[in-house]
Amino acid sequence: MAEASEDASALPVTVKKKKSLSIEEKIDIINAVESGKKKAEIAAEYGIKKNSLSSIMKNKDKVLEAFESLRFDPKRKRLRTAFYTDLEEALMRWYRIAQCLNVPVNGPMLRLKANDFAQKLGHNDFKCSNGWLDRFKSRYGLVFRAQPVEATAVSVDPSAVWHQNVLPYYLNDYHPKNVFNIKETGLLYRMLPTNTFAFKGETCSIGQLCKDRITLVVGTNMDGSEKLPLLVIGKNKTPHCFKGIKSLPVCYEANRMAWMTSDVFERWMQKLDEKFQAQQRRVVIFVDSFPSHPEVKNLKSIELAFFPSCLSSKFIAMKQGVIKSLKIKYRHCLIKKFLSSVEGSKEFTFSLLDAVDTLHLCWRAVTPETIVKSYEEAGFKSQKEESDRTNAETDTSLDLVAHAQAAGVEFPEGLSIEEYAALDDDLETCEAAPKGDSEWPEENKSEETGFYTSDEEDDGGSLGTELPLPSKTEAITALETLKNFLRSQDMSDELHNSLADLEIFINSSSK
Repeated sequence: MAEASEDASALPVTVKKKKSLSIEEKIDIINAVESGKKKAEIAAEYGIKKNSLSSIMKNKDKVLEAFESLRFDPKRKRLRTAFYTDLEEALMRWYRIAQCLNVPVNGPMLRLKANDFAQKLGHNDFKCSNGWLDRFKSRYGLVFRAQPVEATAVSVDPSAVWHQNVLPYYLNDYHPKNVFNIKETGLLYRMLPTNTFAFKGETCSIGQLCKDRITLVVGTNMDGSEKLPLLVIGKNKTPHCFKGIKSLPVCYEANRMAWMTSDVFERWMQKLDEKFQAQQRRVVIFVDSFPSHPEVKNLKSIELAFFPSCLSSKFIAMKQGVIKSLKIKYRHCLIKKFLSSVEGSKEFTFSLLDAVDTLHLCWRAVTPETIVKSYEEAGFKSQKEESDRTNAETDTSLDLVAHAQAAGVEFPEGLSIEEYAALDDDLETCEAAPKGDSEWPEENKSEETGFYTSDEEDDGGSLGTELPLPSKTEAITALETLKNFLRSQDMSDELHNSLADLEIFINSSSK
C-alpha cells in the first residue's frame, strides 16, 4: 500500500490551462446569450466556466466597441490598449486610408509614419523599434503581402474611393457640428460691372485690378451652426484706411502676393486651435493638399484631414454654394454703394476697410440652409440625421440690375449677377511652394499692438481725405439717432439687448 501511495504521489500534476477566446468568439457568445440559449450549454460548447461567461457579458460593451470600430483584429484575444493610444489610432487611420487609395504600405513606411506621428503628438520619448512595430502589427492583425501585378492595373477613381471609404471614417468619429471645411477664394474687392470685361481673360498680374485683389478664406461646420471668422489676406500689411484701427471683424494677414502661405496657415490654425481648446471641443478640418497647407505641429483640438491632391472639386463643400452666396451678397452691396454715390452725385470711394466691413456683413447673412445644402452637394451626409432643409435665400439680382440701369449705370448686356460675382474665382490664392519670399521681411512686420500707416500705401480709397476719428460725444449722438430709427421698427429682444451692449461699450470707452 505504501508503494502504491508513493507511485501515485510521483505522477505529474496536470493543471488545466485557462482557455482564451478571440474577440470574434466572444461576439458569438454574446449573440448566443442574447438569443435566449442557456448559459450552461454555451459554456460547455466553448469549454469555459460559467464565471468566465459572466465576465464576458459584463464587458459586453467593450467587446462590441472593439469589434465594431475595427481597432482590433477580430482574432485577437486581449483588449489591452497600448500606452500610446493616440499614436496608434492615428497610425491605423493613416494605414486604412492608404489601403482605400490602393497605396502599398510596408514595414519601413509604417515605422517612418509612426515616428512622424509621435513627433507631432508630442511623444518625444517614443522610438519605433522592430519590437514595437511587430507588437503593433500583431495587435491590429496587419500582414504585409506583395501586391499581385494584375491588381495594380485596375483603374480606380481616387475621388470615388475617398468618398466611399475614407470620408465615412471621419463622419462616424465627429458630430456634424465639429466637421469643418475651409477654402480660399480670390476677390477683386472694388471691381464694378463697368470694368468686368477689362479683367475677363487677364491673369490679374499687373495694373489697378491687381492692387484691388485680396484672398478670402471661408470655413463653416457641417450642420451650418458655426461660421469661422473670415480670414482676409491683403497685399499691404499697413493700409492707410487701417490707421487708428485696433480691431477688425475679420482675421487680417498680408504679404506681397496677397495669397495663402504656409506661415499664414500655421498661424491661423494655431489661433483656431486655441479657440476650440477653450470650448473643450475636438474638431476635424478638411483642407486641400497644397504646399501652403502644411501639417501643423502641436494642435490639441484640431485634426487636419487633407483632401487627396487628385480629388474632384465637387467634394469641397465651400465650393458648392457657400462661396458663391458670399460673393453674390458682396457684389449686391458694392453695386448699392456705387448707386448711392451716383444718385447723390458724389465721388465713389471704397477702401479695403469698407471691403472688410462689407464682407463681414455678407458673411453673417449666409444662411445655415445654404451651408447644409453645400455639404450635402459635396457628399457630406451625416449618418446620424438627414436634413430636409432647402436653400431659402431669394434672388433679387434682376431688381438690382434694373435699378442700376435706370440710374444710368452701365451694366454689360447678358452679364448676370452670378457671372459677375464669379469672375474672380480663378485667381491664384495659394503659394505654389514655400519659398518665403512672399512674406514681408522680419524688420518690416507690423507691431502686434495694432496697425500703423505706411508711406508706400495706396489702397485706392479716399486718398488725401483722411477722416478724423469721431469723438465719444459724436458716437453717443449717432447711437441716439440709430435708436430713434430702430424703435420705429419691429425690433426683437436680441436687437434691443445688442443696442444696450453697444451703449455700455461706448460709455465705458476712454475717449
